[in-house]
Amino acid sequence: MGQISIVLIAGLIFLFFFEPSRGAGEFNQLLTLTVTVTVTILPSVLVYFLGSYATRTLPTNQDAQLRQLYLIKRSAIVFECLLLIGYICDVYLLNLPLLIGKGLEWFPLIYTQHLVGIVPLIAGLMLIRFALYEVEQRVTPRNWKRWELLSVHLKFLLLPLLPLFVYLSLLDLTAHIPFLAEHVYLPIALMASLIFLAYIYAPLLLGLIWRTGPLADVNLRNKLRRLAAQDNIKYKDIVVWQTELVANAAVAGIVPWSRQIFLTAALLKHFSDDEIEAIVAHEFGHVRYKHILTYLMFLIAYFLSYAIYYIYIGQSLESILSPSALIPAIGLVFFIFLYFIIIFRALSRRFEHQADLYAVALTGKPQALQLALVRLAYLNHTPRSIQRLFELFQTHPSVDRRIDFVERFKGGDPSALRYQNYLLEVKLLLALLPVLACILFFSNLFELG
Repeated sequence: MGQISIVLIAGLIFLFFFEPSRGAGEFNQLLTLTVTVTVTILPSVLVYFLGSYATRTLPTNQDAQLRQLYLIKRSAIVFECLLLIGYICDVYLLNLPLLIGKGLEWFPLIYTQHLVGIVPLIAGLMLIRFALYEVEQRVTPRNWKRWELLSVHLKFLLLPLLPLFVYLSLLDLTAHIPFLAEHVYLPIALMASLIFLAYIYAPLLLGLIWRTGPLADVNLRNKLRRLAAQDNIKYKDIVVWQTELVANAAVAGIVPWSRQIFLTAALLKHFSDDEIEAIVAHEFGHVRYKHILTYLMFLIAYFLSYAIYYIYIGQSLESILSPSALIPAIGLVFFIFLYFIIIFRALSRRFEHQADLYAVALTGKPQALQLALVRLAYLNHTPRSIQRLFELFQTHPSVDRRIDFVERFKGGDPSALRYQNYLLEVKLLLALLPVLACILFFSNLFELG
């Protein structure tokens, strides 16, 4: 639920690559509005009826039920892609941005105004999530309030848009300041500053999703502080997300003075102290191995590698295939999918294994972690095992795979023991950064020459 939607990111890319075609000023506004509403609603209707049909006959085994529900949720990506295709047609064939521009002619901030065009896609994604909730209630009923669930989903969708909104607003403001508007590298400086600030103040951003409060259990808080002190893990505070929608924990904040450990109310309610210690020790593992910093380096490597890709490959493809704005947009979406869905999530799954092993080593209670993982799957209504193909698109390995990995670690498997040290993948990433920077620098130097 907390993962950034690749469909939303793709929609933003296609929206900002839009260029009006000849004769676009004479487009049919009523047709554009009608198609926009239809495209927004239709995928969610299909999800609801097909999901209801698929759950008419359910297996009696609970884990089999959860696997079937998981497959229904995974298949929803097909309808999200259908929504995206309809949205792209709406933008490029029916000139949706021009319709929005006409309605917001009074609004002076051009860049920020353009962002409003993503609203139909967000509405469509929210409707699909609502339809999935109604289908899920048929399989595994939960005492959730619809408004709370939809509020959390909406916040997760809007969260990545917040830095973008700030960035575009700053661009709009600087465009009206002559001596700032002339600086070519100002947009890059603004983007870099916002990225670093987002990583530093991530706890504040996460606090926008769920209301937080202090950990009231003094004994548990002291246990966790002593656990952190064993390996000099530093953080500002441990706070509680006031929600029972999901049992989970998280760590955010790249520097100790802003870093916070988040626990949900459901976690505190349903787990023993030993299990909570194991889960928090897992989050300490992310701190110990500097996973958040590595994610920041991974993001920087993306900007460098995409710039190199565009110089040597992207420009050539655009000149060969078509002058249409769709071509660079498709190329960028494909690059993001490969980089952040395939490569990034493969790295993330390795980090989860590494954090699991750290939790086992720190607490000395492997069984507590294994029981906690099983309970997390049960309370969050997720199957313990999923097919390897589906796991390729996940940030976390399946519960059964994580438990098996802990067993391999306990048995002295060399392929598991290597996770006690900084992974080779991370070392290669850090070594690659200056190489990419040098390639980009000399490429630009060559172009200028």
